[in-house]
Amino acid sequence: MSARPRCLSIGSSDSGGGAGIQGDLKAFTALGAYGSTVLVGVTAQNTEGIRMRHTVPLDVVAAQLNAVLDDIGTDAVKVGATWSAALMRLLGERLSGLGTPIVVDPVLVAASGSPLDAGAEGLAAVRAHLFPVATVITPNLAEARLLAGAGSEWSPARLTEELHRAGASAVLVTDSLTGGGDWLFDGRDHHPIPGGRHGTGCEHGAGCAHSSLLTVLMARGMPLRDAAVEAHHLAEAAVRLGHTDVGRGMHPVNVTAAVAVR
Repeated sequence: MSARPRCLSIGSSDSGGGAGIQGDLKAFTALGAYGSTVLVGVTAQNTEGIRMRHTVPLDVVAAQLNAVLDDIGTDAVKVGATWSAALMRLLGERLSGLGTPIVVDPVLVAASGSPLDAGAEGLAAVRAHLFPVATVITPNLAEARLLAGAGSEWSPARLTEELHRAGASAVLVTDSLTGGGDWLFDGRDHHPIPGGRHGTGCEHGAGCAHSSLLTVLMARGMPLRDAAVEAHHLAEAAVRLGHTDVGRGMHPVNVTAAVAVR
């Protein structure tokens, strides 16, 4: 690994700058990593919601990935929003055997609670193609329930064990927005990570920040459990110190300020 960790984000853009590729790059930079990107989709969005989406053709996605890995390389990969089963299949094939930590953040439900139309095919593709290559998956509570086909009565422990049985090596269910904290199952032991809710209205990009911070910490060689705890505290601070002056809707998190006070 280079002295400065190299982290690759594979995901979609957020024209509002709060989440997606833009949010990932801010988190990478805040922790001193060099960030590269593979863009799989473009969104027209702001703090009030997504207005339009455009999917990048598969050959263009593959070309970006080859270009980055052939020259810059990476010490860890974060996979965010993936919009089609074909794309997930491509990423599963290209990332298999890469030999670096891979954090898969299956973006299926927005911070507002709105589902992102993955459908049964999309859920099956996440399990079939992304679970096997992931070092850890980081769904929020609603996404974990979708992936497990579970109801609201399932505990975090049961959810994480079910997703592990479905093929994920380790599962980190995030529930910071409702104050429930996070829950890590590393395939052997359970590790609850207590949390609290901050009523700042600055949750836009919280999930992206959390998984991106986790990616950098793992790129540095930090063990998964320690990295999960540190990423949780940083993401929680990013919500608490968020950009209340940006936008009329759900304001963006502030990762830079969170790292500065940690």
